Amino acid sequence: MGARRFITAGVAFSAVAMTAGCLGGGGGTSGGTATTAAEGPGKAEVEVMYGFGNEQEVAFKKDLDAFASKNGFKVKYTKAGSWDTEIKTRVAGGTPPDVGLFPQPGVMCDLAKQGKVLAYDDATVTTTKETLVPGFVESGTCDGKVYGLPSAVSVKSLLWYDQAAWKETGQTFPTTMDELLKVTDAIKASGKTPWCIAAESGQATGWPITDWIEDLVLRTAGPEGYDQWVKGTMKFSDPKVKEAFDYFHTIAFTEGNVLGGTKAITATNFQTGGNALFKSPPGCYLFKQATFIAGKGGFPDDVLAQLDTKVGVAAFPPKEAGNNPVLVGGDLAAAFNNDKNTLALRNFIASKDNGVEVGKAGYFSPHKTFDVTLYPSKTLQTIAADVLYKSSAARFDGSDLMPAKVGAGTFWTEPVKWLNGQEDEATMLANIDKSFPAAS
Repeated sequence: MGARRFITAGVAFSAVAMTAGCLGGGGGTSGGTATTAAEGPGKAEVEVMYGFGNEQEVAFKKDLDAFASKNGFKVKYTKAGSWDTEIKTRVAGGTPPDVGLFPQPGVMCDLAKQGKVLAYDDATVTTTKETLVPGFVESGTCDGKVYGLPSAVSVKSLLWYDQAAWKETGQTFPTTMDELLKVTDAIKASGKTPWCIAAESGQATGWPITDWIEDLVLRTAGPEGYDQWVKGTMKFSDPKVKEAFDYFHTIAFTEGNVLGGTKAITATNFQTGGNALFKSPPGCYLFKQATFIAGKGGFPDDVLAQLDTKVGVAAFPPKEAGNNPVLVGGDLAAAFNNDKNTLALRNFIASKDNGVEVGKAGYFSPHKTFDVTLYPSKTLQTIAADVLYKSSAARFDGSDLMPAKVGAGTFWTEPVKWLNGQEDEATMLANIDKSFPAAS
């Protein structure tokens, strides 16, 4: 699940019916299929709609304003408080923005199927793909056409630790999933608790477990299997997906592995659940969470003040050494009309030239050519250089790609029942499979 979504994630919204007619502002449709060739002299003002805030929003505006100024137009910024409902309502009413930054590729593809979003031209895709982390183009592809390309991204495939405490364990950091289990056993055998795992998030309790499972399915089923799984063509009960749940079971259900025990996982807040890493003595030695945890509201302020010297971070290990997929969240840039300046701005947002100010604010470019020294800490530079840009394949958060009934529903609630001892693994997997809507 995307880090921004947990705030309103307890509510699953049904799709808004789309009205017929032309796309807003300067472009159009032909027989229900959006055209891609740029038309017209270019709008004087291009509207961009997005859902992020804080430092990222400020930096995003700086990057886009500089580009727009050089190209003779202005940008109108519209921040959505609830992206799903607001973008669907705008499109249904015939007044979509010019460019949208989609945090959920599935929503983008729903609109693309209705001819409401424009595909990128092949030349732009080819140029952009040259520097992107492998897999990002596929994440924005719907029915064989590319409708969205990524702007800033967050990294989820991370393990956090206290540098000094880890050194005292004498363990070499694991480079494969099998080694991770061996290290877990070794730490426990020394009388220490290996893991902190936290999944409490109010009405959205359970979503952090989806990130665990998605990372594991990306490894047990591979990127292609992962794609089948999020579409529902590979079931949760499939052996490759079950292998991911079994692996998580080994860590989370084995006595002595998790601080507080298995049932404490769903009662431990996801934002503060890793703080025990930094206690004396440490309450745990490993914590899996996305990059946002190393920001305000995540690790304690005194820890963040010494981030580079106190906090360690490494990639969640692959199944086989060297085959290192990465799970990400982020935003896909898509256009709703073929106005000349609309397409120019969309293409810039997705290009390697965008994101200098965003990078300085601590948000990752999906382009491997990005100057990592611009990131504001050694910790973020390490994540970019050693995890994101060395990845063999990137994939977006699976629960954001699945139908809301599953991705923001049973994929959260059923694992909570499993962790709390209310049902076994087979029942959990069967219940999620039953909830997955039949392919239309």
